[in-house]
Amino acid sequence: MWAAFVIYTADSRIFWARWRHKCCGYHVGPDAPRTSLSVSKLPLRVRFGLFVAAIVAGVIGALGWLSLRMFERQVGATFWFALSGILIVTLLVDQVARRLIYRRLALMRETMQRAAAGQLKARVSIDGLDEIGVIARGLNDILQGLERLNEAVDIRVEAATEVFRQKSVAIADSHREMAMLNEELARAGRLAALGQAAANMAHQIGTPLNLISGYVQLLIQSSAPESASLDRLKAIQDQIARVTAIVRAALDSSRPPAIPRERADLGALVRRVCQMASPMLEDAGVQVEMLAPDQSAELLADPVQLELALLSLIANSVDAMASGGTLTVRLGRVDDRLRLEVEDTGSGIPPDLLAHIFDPWVTTKEPGKGSGLGLSIARQVIASHGGTIRVDNGPGKGAIFTIELPTAQGVHP
Repeated sequence: MWAAFVIYTADSRIFWARWRHKCCGYHVGPDAPRTSLSVSKLPLRVRFGLFVAAIVAGVIGALGWLSLRMFERQVGATFWFALSGILIVTLLVDQVARRLIYRRLALMRETMQRAAAGQLKARVSIDGLDEIGVIARGLNDILQGLERLNEAVDIRVEAATEVFRQKSVAIADSHREMAMLNEELARAGRLAALGQAAANMAHQIGTPLNLISGYVQLLIQSSAPESASLDRLKAIQDQIARVTAIVRAALDSSRPPAIPRERADLGALVRRVCQMASPMLEDAGVQVEMLAPDQSAELLADPVQLELALLSLIANSVDAMASGGTLTVRLGRVDDRLRLEVEDTGSGIPPDLLAHIFDPWVTTKEPGKGSGLGLSIARQVIASHGGTIRVDNGPGKGAIFTIELPTAQGVHP
């Protein structure tokens, strides 16, 4: 009996050593390092099979030992009957384990694979109050939480995308309106230049024409009624009048046409211009500080022309702040007039140019970077609205443009 036990023990050690080397990668030999077998790293099915095999081996060993003892008493038939019963029970236990453990674990693994593939709506259809049922419900809760989190992220992404789209549309609109205003400002500059040239031409041509017309009139008066030169002098007088009319027509055509005024809010116009000029302000590193009361600031104006004037002031202030700065816009009321101040933190205007800064062709910019007509156009627009504009250097540095315009109530037809 003891010999059989020793042989069984030795065989078992050899079996376990070979099994460890084959399944777990452990080296077997006299120089092999001493390592412990971690059963917890094995799959559940293998661990359960080992458990059943250990039970069967123990029972067989015990029954073998009993059979040796009881063989003389003729109980061998009982031994084989018991062995058959143990095998049947083992098979039944394996089938029950397959149904209660293996299949349920396979369902959980399949669900986790589907979730890893992006199907967060996948759920484990396992009921029960045992440990596997608790794990399945926990997995379902985790998947449900992930699904809610994914939906929340999708909602936030959609909201951010919509905000980005709206801002992109607003920026595109601002660029388009800015381009239109720049084109209108350029057209106004061309008209102003043409008007200035026409005025100079009318003055330079009109004065000699008036002298010539006066002398011709004297010659006509001193000529005899039937003189041959009288008809020639009258023809000269008619041509002088025609040239004078042509000069006046050219001067009138260079003036902007009168546009009907409408009620407008000066604060809204200023905010609109700042919004349209936001790309230019951001590129120049200029921050806008708007100081405006909540009260109404209505006036009768041509919004397009007034926006052109305000844009000229803002562009002039931005050009004065080459390294960035702050543009402060103040809107207030003085009696029946509106006062708008545009202050920058630039280098200011040279004192010798303060009195001529609104004259045509006067500019503080380098040659090729400005026409010198922007502020002149702004003054013409402000004057056409019954207002005034002036400029001063700030107490520290920078320029302050002050505009005063009549309110809608202060305008008298």
